[in-house]
Amino acid sequence: MLAQEGSDVHKAADNATNPLAFVTKLQFQPNYTLKDNGGDQLVMISRIMKPSKTIGLPFIKSKDPSKIYTIYRMEMPVVSQTFPNNVGDATGLSDFILIDVIAFKQKKGLLGIGPALIMPTATSEYLGAGKWSAGLASVYMTKGFGLTLGILGQQFVSFAGDSQRADQNFMLFQPIVTKIFKKGYFMNFSPIMKFDWENDAYNIPLGVNFGKAFAKNLSMFIGAEYVVSGPGQGDFTIRLNINAMFAATK
Repeated sequence: MLAQEGSDVHKAADNATNPLAFVTKLQFQPNYTLKDNGGDQLVMISRIMKPSKTIGLPFIKSKDPSKIYTIYRMEMPVVSQTFPNNVGDATGLSDFILIDVIAFKQKKGLLGIGPALIMPTATSEYLGAGKWSAGLASVYMTKGFGLTLGILGQQFVSFAGDSQRADQNFMLFQPIVTKIFKKGYFMNFSPIMKFDWENDAYNIPLGVNFGKAFAKNLSMFIGAEYVVSGPGQGDFTIRLNINAMFAATK
């Protein structure tokens, strides 16, 4: 019985940290950032990841969902921020992000690729880009050296929106390194780096998360992150992630 429970929480920890895991995830992630310029920002991210036995679109069925399936990912941030000079102060919705990744099982891991879309849903000009942006998301996950290793990349280019707002052309790059310990504890390195090609600005944060899977369907982690280079250099963020998981049969 104890061995089964240990196996369950280990699997839950693995699913919680794998963006291509075939489980439905409902995540709430508050991030609190102390800005180097004296301001601060609270971002509440609500995220849904839903697997499907399809290929890209809901009506195209996969002949073998154990080898090819789709992950739909929807993300909606709510932001509250303040600055010393009051320029940029705002509270409300940010931009909505939708990703549709087709996952392919490989001999040594999982490969995912598919379209991505940013919708300009921000309720303030300070909370979003004001542009429709489309692009490509790709993920690769594998295991080695007792670790789960991966890369998640998202490239976006604006194609419509407010003509008075700046064009968008940037990539989000996220290396993923996870070590799972006994009883469902895990340590995770997964900073999101932003490469803004339009302005030749590259934001590089570094940090680490510590978490635990409490059962088959629940995990949490807390982490700290510091921006070492780029426009946000000196910013310090504490984040908490609460992740509820629901099994999806293939």
